[in-house]
Amino acid sequence: MQDSNHRYERAWGTGMIIVGIVLLGVVFFLAFGILRDPGGYYDEWVPGDDVAGPEASYDWMASGLDVAFIDTSQVGDAEIERWAWDFGDGAESSDPNPSYRFGEDGEQGVTLEVVDTNGLTSKAEGTVEVETGAPNSGDGAIGLSDMADNVIETVERSSKGGLVVVLVIGMLVVLTMIGGRVVRQGVRMLRPLPDRITMKLRPKELELAAYEPPPAVEPAVTESTEPAAPAPAPNSAEERVEAGV
Repeated sequence: MQDSNHRYERAWGTGMIIVGIVLLGVVFFLAFGILRDPGGYYDEWVPGDDVAGPEASYDWMASGLDVAFIDTSQVGDAEIERWAWDFGDGAESSDPNPSYRFGEDGEQGVTLEVVDTNGLTSKAEGTVEVETGAPNSGDGAIGLSDMADNVIETVERSSKGGLVVVLVIGMLVVLTMIGGRVVRQGVRMLRPLPDRITMKLRPKELELAAYEPPPAVEPAVTESTEPAAPAPAPNSAEERVEAGV
């Protein structure tokens, strides 16, 4: 019976050691991959935007009051299907590359909003300066509102990425602890500890054992071999009467 129990414990111990080694191997494999390519693992774990939208921009060339606008917007995952130009003086256009004649010299704020087939939008802003008889050129870039939206999206993505990285590191630490504990338990089952006798004492018994004073020891009485000294003879009459003499 004892031999069968011992074989059973050895089988369980071997299985636990194998499981623990597999867990530790998975942890080391993941850790090695992270160290080799941290950026790749970050991009894989951190959720990003599923669909990229357009990024609006334009160039302009002026000849006097006549200005030619050229759309230079960057296409995202879908093609741009609508353009909305606002020339700053109430005039608008839906052409991709319109031409427009301003009514007077000066500066005008021109905006371009583009929409792709996924419904994602982007807006570019710029200042066009025209002067009668003088050529000029410039460009318009993504507007402040779109830049603010991009910054917010980047911050949100970074915060999500930091949380994911912390969770992954915590998971690796937990797996390492579990794997090490399983291996140690398997080794103990393969090499069982000798039998031990354990005794439990209640706190009151421990207190009595610690603070109970030792019993008092009475001094030993020894018999004297010397003869007792005779009592002194009474001197006065009263002492003789009391003594019965």
